[in-house]
Amino acid sequence: MQIVFIGLVLIVYGLLNFYIGFKGYKSINPNIPIIKILYWVIVFFFAAAYIIAMAGRNHLPDRINFVLNTIGGYWIAAFVYLLGFVILIDIFGFLGRKLNMIPDFVKNNTWILAFSVVAVVAITLAVGTYNAMVPRIVKYDISIDKKAGDLKKLKCAMISDIHLGEIIGRDRLKTAVGLINEMEPDVVVITGDLIDNAIEPVIKQNMLEELKNINSRYGTFVVMGNHDYFSNAVDDLTRRLEDTGVTVLRDRTVKVNNSFYIVGREDKTSLRYGFSRKNLQELLEEADTTLPIIVLDHQPSELDEPRKAGVDLQLSGHTHAGQFFPASLVTNMIFEEDHGYFRDGSFNLLVSCGFGTWGPTVRIGSQSEIVELNISFAQ
Repeated sequence: MQIVFIGLVLIVYGLLNFYIGFKGYKSINPNIPIIKILYWVIVFFFAAAYIIAMAGRNHLPDRINFVLNTIGGYWIAAFVYLLGFVILIDIFGFLGRKLNMIPDFVKNNTWILAFSVVAVVAITLAVGTYNAMVPRIVKYDISIDKKAGDLKKLKCAMISDIHLGEIIGRDRLKTAVGLINEMEPDVVVITGDLIDNAIEPVIKQNMLEELKNINSRYGTFVVMGNHDYFSNAVDDLTRRLEDTGVTVLRDRTVKVNNSFYIVGREDKTSLRYGFSRKNLQELLEEADTTLPIIVLDHQPSELDEPRKAGVDLQLSGHTHAGQFFPASLVTNMIFEEDHGYFRDGSFNLLVSCGFGTWGPTVRIGSQSEIVELNISFAQ
């Protein structure tokens, strides 16, 4: 069934790429001589690059795979915007012909419209690349109405969805670690999707070594996300992370400084890979719930469970805030809260739009971020 679904998706994707390519060729060809075969080879290459990279991940040289991933990723973003423009142009063109409202200048110079669309999409991708590559520090001040022993305040650095792999490498992680250390945090949390789809490029570049350079008072705590499970090497990833000195929480509860609890949950995706996921009541059975409870759960879904369990703060990622418009409309519909800070009574939720990206290194309507969370406890 899954193969049939993938096949249908590829067929639809191919047809839509042909639609974009055909409209482009028809708009340019009357005015600018182009070689038809070369034009379609280029369109096919752009459309297929990401698929080839995914399929050949373990067989292609690293440099070629990187180039294919980069070109293919950018084409995915360009494809979305080009498709939108082409559909709008066809709709207005149809109405204009029916109402005889299309000026002769437009009819005779369709190449200008075509190149204008390409220019707008190129500028959009350039802005999106800046948003994806230049991280910002987002600060939130929240209060938890519980005493945390002698602890009055807690500074937490949160980073999510780094997606280490073929595109996002060790240099980007080093940048993130530097920004985290500048905060001088008490505790650091990584809320899933540390790696993208495969562990091999992470091992080749020894990327996880950078995590040893994180400085904090109480340590670094990590949970797994859906992409970590996609690697089919989550146990190996867990061992390698623990070797760097971070604490991996997979359905585990730890008491920190005798002041608060951090609960790390297995991601929902783990069930598809033969793992189990405990409910919060089980994870909190031996916890003193008069102390603050902080839950790390990659996906901000099924929020009634932490509300009923008396969780004070949940930290999540996963959504990327849609990463680029119009996908943000979809995440906003799927998730109760898809980005930012929200409070419901004593329950606090913070969803980060993430540090890295999946697919294209593009963010439109969101920006790469690391969260600085300043938590005040009851006195």
